[in-house]
Amino acid sequence: MDEAPRSSSNFAFSLGIDVGKANLELALRSEENVVARTTVPNDPEGRETLVDWLFEQGASPGKTSVCMEASGDFEKAVARRLYQEDYRVSVVNPRRIKGYASSQLQRTKTDSADAALIARFGRREDPRPWEPASAVESRLQELTRARQALQKEKTRAQNRLGEAEDEAVRNAHENLLDEIKRQIEELEEEIEEHIEEEPEVNDQCSLLETIPGVGLQTAAIVVSELGSPEQFENARQAAAYAGLVPRHRESGTSVRGNPRMSKVGNGRLRRAMYFPAMTALRFNSAVKAFGDRLKERGKETMVVIGAAMRKLLHICYGVLKSGRPFDPSLHPGT
Repeated sequence: MDEAPRSSSNFAFSLGIDVGKANLELALRSEENVVARTTVPNDPEGRETLVDWLFEQGASPGKTSVCMEASGDFEKAVARRLYQEDYRVSVVNPRRIKGYASSQLQRTKTDSADAALIARFGRREDPRPWEPASAVESRLQELTRARQALQKEKTRAQNRLGEAEDEAVRNAHENLLDEIKRQIEELEEEIEEHIEEEPEVNDQCSLLETIPGVGLQTAAIVVSELGSPEQFENARQAAAYAGLVPRHRESGTSVRGNPRMSKVGNGRLRRAMYFPAMTALRFNSAVKAFGDRLKERGKETMVVIGAAMRKLLHICYGVLKSGRPFDPSLHPGT
């Protein structure tokens, strides 16, 4: 029987990593004090330097927990490298770190200060341990991300075609658009084949397809980007991971801006909810009832769509977590 993961507070050291595209800012804590700091490049050589540096500090895997923010995938390689060395690694939504910084009244905003704060957060808040995606999940994620990138290129090509007046230029854009469409079709076929070959993924996607508004390609993105629903305690955490929770703007009694989507999180998962939410507002009874109530309260169209995106992801999470097909009675329009 596997042992339960140790709490971060039980380790002698906590390492906080502020992840950037080019560099990793490191802060190593022992109890309440930062005992060592350094910066290494965020590349293969830098990650090896990080591992060596930790051992030089006496911060072995059995003594050290590691915490870092999710940072547009720039964190994945270093998380994987430390996981390979048997470190307990946590990758946390930046929104949680930001909220923790506010609760601690942190005023200093530098990479070094951020790394120290992340280390303290990891020690005190004990975030869930991170595990790398399986080979099946990784390939599905690679395929769906390639398709999303081509969809963006398709939109750009359509816009350029609409602006072109010269016939030769129009022909060039039309040929490019046809090629992009062909590549998208090939990727979609590859995604379908990959899903059919993997029973667990196939079951998950089939469950998601019972939700009105969610097709196979959207289901593939949800499965590959959301990962295991067990890593979230509830649907709200899953929505926060996608940056779909509202961000309120209030200060005293005078500043009260309209809530906006936080957009701090997995942008690919968030964007994947947009068009399905539009469909769900028409054909999904739970989402439609929810949207109708918001409209009756005078909410703007984009606010309704954003709320529908969040509601739809809540439903996706619930279906995956329960392992049961969509049942509108379990998702009232509230």
